[in-house]
Amino acid sequence: RNKFIGFNRRFYNTTQKLYKRLLKNDLIYADIRITENYNQIIKEYGNKIKNRIHHVTATTHIIDLVIFFFGELKIKNLKIIKANKNNCSSVFANCLNQKNISINISIFNQNPSNSGITCYFNDGTTWDLSPLEVLSIYNKYNIQPYGKKKLRVYKPNLLIKYKEDDSKYKPGFYNQMNLIIKNKIKLASTIKSNINLLNFFDKLKKNT
Repeated sequence: RNKFIGFNRRFYNTTQKLYKRLLKNDLIYADIRITENYNQIIKEYGNKIKNRIHHVTATTHIIDLVIFFFGELKIKNLKIIKANKNNCSSVFANCLNQKNISINISIFNQNPSNSGITCYFNDGTTWDLSPLEVLSIYNKYNIQPYGKKKLRVYKPNLLIKYKEDDSKYKPGFYNQMNLIIKNKIKLASTIKSNINLLNFFDKLKKNT
């Protein structure tokens, strides 16, 4: 029997659109930003959770998406911003996937930025999944004057925006269950995929 892990964010309409775009195999580079209030989680659940903090927060869902989109990753460079005692460090990992494409992952502890995944393609478009429920697609950019001064503002041109609109159920849940019932689970997180995720976190743990 097929076995899978229930990561529902793979089944968002927004993530499915980005996944299908990635199948064209013209990705140049990807940038991933993950922001969490790890300090608050440690305060709530105790310091023992610190060594497994990435496994029990939304971080694990985003890294699962990263593996879903880009495949197994190899960490080439790792930078750690050490935190004070009993707090979590921020982690910056430059990775390569099996197609030798650079995947940059930033895991911030307490940062106001939206978590998200940005992909840059060879056709000049940028696909920005941030937050995960919103997919914005940009092409080219516009140059606009700023006020009365001789300043110009460079703004990316928004081609189209998609939003996750499943208000009746938890986002992605209906799509996920519908495919499971039909035994069409090729997009679900497999045991192998989850092992890749755990191995990635183990590599981070060894260096933090």
